[in-house]
Amino acid sequence: MESVKGMKTRKILSLLLALLVLFVISFSSFYIAVEANHECDGHDCPICSILRQCEAVIRVFKEGKTQHTAPVLPVLIHFAAMHLIPALITSETPVSRKVQLNN
Repeated sequence: MESVKGMKTRKILSLLLALLVLFVISFSSFYIAVEANHECDGHDCPICSILRQCEAVIRVFKEGKTQHTAPVLPVLIHFAAMHLIPALITSETPVSRKVQLNN
């Protein structure tokens, strides 16, 4: 079994990754909205290049949902129910750690 400290570290890393993904998607959307009507300089326009990259980032996350996710969803729900929920409900106490309390 994984230790409580390892589970907390994994939760923190998962939260940071989720926030990073949210930031990347938000920044890409914001940049596209701000620079949508810019005056293009021509073939090597740096703004158009960045716009294409931002659109590619959004497309990757948008097209991440495919036909193959339907069979995986029950497995993910089962994993969450069996492993994540008990880990979130239980808290660490001196009794669960079997710590002897001396006077």
